Amino acid sequence: MFKKVLHKHWLAWLDKRIPPHSSHALNMRSVFILPSRFGWGFIVMCMCLFLLGTNYQNNLMLLLSYLLLSVMLITLFYSYQNFAAIALSASSPKTVFANTSAHLTLNRIKHSDYKTTPEGLLQAHWLEINKLQLPRRKDTSTISFDIGNREQRLTVPLLLHTRGEHRLPRITFKSAYPFGLYHCWTHLDFDVKVIVYPEPKAGPVCEVVHNTEDAVGGKEDDRQGNEDFFALTDFIEGEPLNRVAWKQVAKTGNWVVKQFSEQKSDDVYLSLPTNTPLEEGLSALTQKIVSMQSQGLHYGLKLGSATFTPNNSISHMHQCLKALATYPNTPFDASSAKSSSHASISPAAPLAAQAADNSDFQGLSK
Repeated sequence: MFKKVLHKHWLAWLDKRIPPHSSHALNMRSVFILPSRFGWGFIVMCMCLFLLGTNYQNNLMLLLSYLLLSVMLITLFYSYQNFAAIALSASSPKTVFANTSAHLTLNRIKHSDYKTTPEGLLQAHWLEINKLQLPRRKDTSTISFDIGNREQRLTVPLLLHTRGEHRLPRITFKSAYPFGLYHCWTHLDFDVKVIVYPEPKAGPVCEVVHNTEDAVGGKEDDRQGNEDFFALTDFIEGEPLNRVAWKQVAKTGNWVVKQFSEQKSDDVYLSLPTNTPLEEGLSALTQKIVSMQSQGLHYGLKLGSATFTPNNSISHMHQCLKALATYPNTPFDASSAKSSSHASISPAAPLAAQAADNSDFQGLSK
């Protein structure tokens, strides 16, 4: 009990001393430094040399003790200057499924107060894992980076077990450069949140088919389907890449997609099955959505008071998965889900990233 109270006050003190921010440039308020075990041993050795030199009136031994203490003092300032020259900014992590690792990407930026480049080995690990409601087993893995190389990005993984919107904890950075006499460290909060989708698992789902032919006078629906070829149209970002006419792209360089005419205009709405545990139902819906998305099928979702009209765009898939991740606290209503084309994984993801996502979803559906 006492440890929990002390830990809570310590975190509150950290929030005041090093407030959460998307970027951090280290300074005297955010850097902590103390001698390492080797450093304390070095100090004890210097004291022993000083006592021996005084006792035996050996000037050379006294001179050696003064020299070593000078090295210890100079290293203190150099270690701080090197560590304080670090400046980092965070990029929003991509959405992930439960029981997979999210990757926080940190970008090295120029420090306004230092012209020198930091050197040495930088170690990073998560300060507080239990804040994410993970199992009690602590993730003690430490990632090491050579802060002096030309790589401008650092990636720190974190295994997430539960669905929902999680705020990532603080990251502890450590360095013992240059001689290992001192440990410099800091605890940085980049104020980053990540959406964790339910883990895809096969299971029963409730599918409701709405036939809309009567509502439109029996006209043929010209949505993308798997029946008869209809036409070639310009590619719009967010459309499934399996509809791209790759031969036309290779010949002309213009991105076009194949349109098919469906003889049926049935809208499929997915919903939670009855008499099934909530988490199992959400996992089954996730698997079904991923599977239908990889097949290019249209699907809608009814979840609580929110209704997502049938579609098969990448943004539609991410909106449905986000609703499953945050259920029953869906952060947006049905109207925004119908009109918005924003994908939760990225506001404007490049085509290459979409292709990678598609391959991942196809692999999961298998």
